[in-house]
Amino acid sequence: MRLARVVRWVVVLGVLGWAGYLAASVGWNYLATQQVVDQALLEASAQHRAIFSTGTQTNIATYINSIRAGILYRALHEGLAIDENDVMVSANQAGLSATVHWSYPVIAYRGDAYIVMPLSVHRSIVIP
Repeated sequence: MRLARVVRWVVVLGVLGWAGYLAASVGWNYLATQQVVDQALLEASAQHRAIFSTGTQTNIATYINSIRAGILYRALHEGLAIDENDVMVSANQAGLSATVHWSYPVIAYRGDAYIVMPLSVHRSIVIP
């Protein structure tokens, strides 16, 4: 009877420890992605007014692609698993916005994710 109770407590504490570790990992992943997007948008905002005042459609498309590339590069540098198709950037005269969607693996085995947690970050900057 006593052994069963000890085993039960060990299992409960193990599950609680795993859940805490998972919550901390997901939180770090979300905040790191948010920082990557914010940094890319802030650096791109310096060129924003010049691009839209004198730029053609191809200049604007190149500008948007450079912002996407900056987000992807920084994410790779931080060790974040973000795919090219998961990053959407838009720009207009008023400002910039970026949305990143990705999945965080909750339960994975041998590189295959069986349960994932979908996450997303949407950030925008208004240019005065």
